[in-house]
Amino acid sequence: MIARCLIFALLLAQLSTPDRAAVERYRSAIKSVESGASPRAVEAAFAAIGPVDKALTQKLESLTDDEFKRLEQELPGLLVNREEIVFIKPDVAYFTKLAAARGDDADRAFFAALKATYPESVWPTYVEQQTDYAGCTRFGSMSLVETYRVWSEFQRKYPDRYPAAANQEASAVVGELSGSTCACGDAAAIERELDQFLRAFPASSARAKVEERLQALRARRSNIRTNCIAG
Repeated sequence: MIARCLIFALLLAQLSTPDRAAVERYRSAIKSVESGASPRAVEAAFAAIGPVDKALTQKLESLTDDEFKRLEQELPGLLVNREEIVFIKPDVAYFTKLAAARGDDADRAFFAALKATYPESVWPTYVEQQTDYAGCTRFGSMSLVETYRVWSEFQRKYPDRYPAAANQEASAVVGELSGSTCACGDAAAIERELDQFLRAFPASSARAKVEERLQALRARRSNIRTNCIAG
């Protein structure tokens, strides 16, 4: 136990003061959630993930195996990876359980939406993973439309909760609809998804972008590759 604690202490010592503070802030936030000592503790813990990501992602590949394993143990609720692709992401299953046990209605709604978007925590439901780094967009599955609906409803019901994260997820869907050039299926599947989005969300601020893309597709001047293999 002492050896493991020493490994983590030495690891923290390698970090700059702001980076070390970010890591400790996250760990403290998780402890606060588990103790049930403060309101909105789950949201505060989730908000602390971004600074940890910035503090540690560039350093993961330089860690020894013992340091890396210890880091994983000391950061509950995070998925830490350095094989093929380097990332630090929230463990959605962990936070869903935490919200159920210690959170309020907004916490539970947020993580239900996040679980629906990232069933396995890493890849969004509207992207089909094809390599370690990339995938194609699942146009025609209506997963884009449904994901946008989930986040729009969350934002409407809880406008002052998780605002940055909820906006980021809704914006990511719009980015995929208006910018993805790699579709898993054919042109008909793309058209169905774009058309359904316009029908479902006529007042969306993204309407003009999606409408323009649909017109380009129908005019056969779209830049989207169909039956695409990403890479």
